[in-house]
Parts: sequence; structure tokens; C-alpha cells
Amino acid sequence: MKPFTLGLLSIFMIVSTGVAQKCINPMSESYPREPRFEMAKKFEMLDLTKEQREEIENARVEMRKKIIPLRAEIELKQIDLENEMRADEPNRTKIMKITEEISNLKLKIQQTRIDQMLKTHSILTPDQREQLQRPIHKIIKKREVKFRED
Repeated sequence: MKPFTLGLLSIFMIVSTGVAQKCINPMSESYPREPRFEMAKKFEMLDLTKEQREEIENARVEMRKKIIPLRAEIELKQIDLENEMRADEPNRTKIMKITEEISNLKLKIQQTRIDQMLKTHSILTPDQREQLQRPIHKIIKKREVKFRED
């Protein structure tokens, strides 16, 4: 009797946890959107020339090359910060200095990203820039209309 009850209980638990999990439909309006995903989709729909694609990709690669060492430096500073915080008598001045250095490195990363965005902006035509500002569903509708006319 005990194995039967135990088996029944385990089946109940498996079924109830499966039912309790919320299903998320990626096509539903309530699905959380990833900003990078939407931006990538918008870029796909801009009908970029080969030259534009190459320039944008080169700018993106340059940005990544600049950011990687900054991230590594942040990690090293965070290790220093952790070590200083774990000390028997933490040095407040040193901790604040390391914190400021980490903040400055994060600022450099943000500025590098913005610089890349500005470079990309300058590569696009005015019409492409305007399309990039619109919500993605409006761009898709415009493309559907364009394809129907062709």
C-alpha cells in the first residue's frame, strides 16, 4: 500500500508543478521584449547597403575591442575591492578610490557604446533613421504594404 501511495503522491507532485508553471508565448503582447533583439530586427528591416552593413559591423567590432579590456579592468578592481572589504580593518579611503575607479571604467564603457551609436546614426540615411525610431510593428506593416504594391 505504501508504494502505491508514494507513487500516486509523486505523480500528483509532478503534474501539479507542470500545471503551476506559467507558459509564456513569445508572440504575446505581455512577453518581455529584449531591446537588443528588437533593435537587431529593426536593422534587418532597414534595407542597408553592403557598405552600410560593413561600416556598422566595423564600428561594432571596434566598440567591442575597446570594451573588453575595460570590463577586464573592472573585474580586477572588483577583486581588489572585495579583498579590501574583507580586511580586518578596511581602509575607507582606498575602498572609495577603488569604487570611483570602477565607476569611471563603467562610464567609459557607456561612452564607448554611445559613440558607436552615433557612428551608426551617421552611417544611416535620414529615411533609415526615421524607420529606426518607429515601433517595430509599424515597420513590419509598412514593409507588408510595400511588398503588396510590388
